[in-house]
Amino acid sequence: MSITIAVADIKRKAMINSTDTTYDSAITSLIAEMQGPIEYSIADNYLGATSDANLQATLKLGILEIIAGEFLEQLRREFGSVEEASIAGVTIGAGAVRGVDLVQQGATRLAPFLKSALPMMTDSASISSKADVEPVFSADQEVW
Repeated sequence: MSITIAVADIKRKAMINSTDTTYDSAITSLIAEMQGPIEYSIADNYLGATSDANLQATLKLGILEIIAGEFLEQLRREFGSVEEASIAGVTIGAGAVRGVDLVQQGATRLAPFLKSALPMMTDSASISSKADVEPVFSADQEVW
């Protein structure tokens, strides 16, 4: 993995106190579990462009947002994590931080750099299979 995501990065993005070590093990496991597959989905030419600091920062931020969002969603699924009460359609309680929104933000940020965004070989290959023949277009044909 060429991009480094640290536990402190996830805590900062998830707004967890940096001195609280309660979730360090879970965050470390989540980074190990998710970072490889996310990086695998990014096209090699972008991931390997280590001399482009802005591109690498963008990729890191997208990966960070996805992992932090998943972590927040895992926290929401813990028993007793959502402390709110609803009475007659009025909900009282702390506003729930939505990890899904953070995951979507990261996915949107990474979308242009994914392997799936690259043209397929059949989309970019020549229609003609004859190597020694020049394509000829008439004036009334559209090239593009």
